Amino acid sequence: MNKKLLAAAVASTFAIPGVVAADASFYGALKPRIQVQDSNITFKDGASRIGWKSSKDMGNGNSVSGKVELGLDMSDGHINTGNTSRVTTVAFSGDWGSVSMGSQWSIMTGPDWVTCVNSGSSCAGHVGYQGRVADSLVIKGPAIGPLALSIQMEADGSDLAAWGVATGIDLGTINIQAAYRNTDSNAATEVAASTTIAGMTLAAGFSSQDVGEDGNSIFANIQGLKLQYDETAGDADLSANYDVDLGGATMRVGVIDNEGSDTAIFVQWMYSL
Repeated sequence: MNKKLLAAAVASTFAIPGVVAADASFYGALKPRIQVQDSNITFKDGASRIGWKSSKDMGNGNSVSGKVELGLDMSDGHINTGNTSRVTTVAFSGDWGSVSMGSQWSIMTGPDWVTCVNSGSSCAGHVGYQGRVADSLVIKGPAIGPLALSIQMEADGSDLAAWGVATGIDLGTINIQAAYRNTDSNAATEVAASTTIAGMTLAAGFSSQDVGEDGNSIFANIQGLKLQYDETAGDADLSANYDVDLGGATMRVGVIDNEGSDTAIFVQWMYSL
């Protein structure tokens, strides 16, 4: 069954009278992983997921889109549950920017993803790392040349009024990202920058918080070999990834060396549905 037919079948199952359904498209990624650590062999999952997304033209240059994404665990075939296991959003966009609401990626990922890249890595150097955030509203303004600005608000029923702001500038060979998040009980600031020289990517990041330790991170991509270093309060973590194109799928070989744990070696396969 092709993606369009599958999406239509799912949409018709949950159809609501009087509501016009958009033409949803189906997508997914399967990422089984076999890991060896201290002579123990473990079948793990590398963030597999399936999802549906669609968009509608609202006229006057505006559009509305929706996405429903479910996380899968290929080790035993179950669907992940719990808050922020994946993303579920409705978004409105136009020349003025965009507004998205639901469970979605935090704006803190702007600087995070500059150096938090490798599969299996701890990303401990990002003390403000939030990943996906529930109960959120994210507003992104229109890009002013290479400059972008985003605002995040969280409405989880408490009076903490957690909020964040992020900005970035991409000049092609140099990319700089910064973000700040305040939860009322703590605040975190992250800054990261990357550059590409002779086909080699080099990146570095720094993060700090009002309560707790600071963090540092370094990333390099040298001819496809991805090296990542994270450090927080003297705790240093290392990781390496290398991808092999299998033609229709990708195989990733990785090494994880987190301080206080035995070194782990894994092989992960990645297939897009």
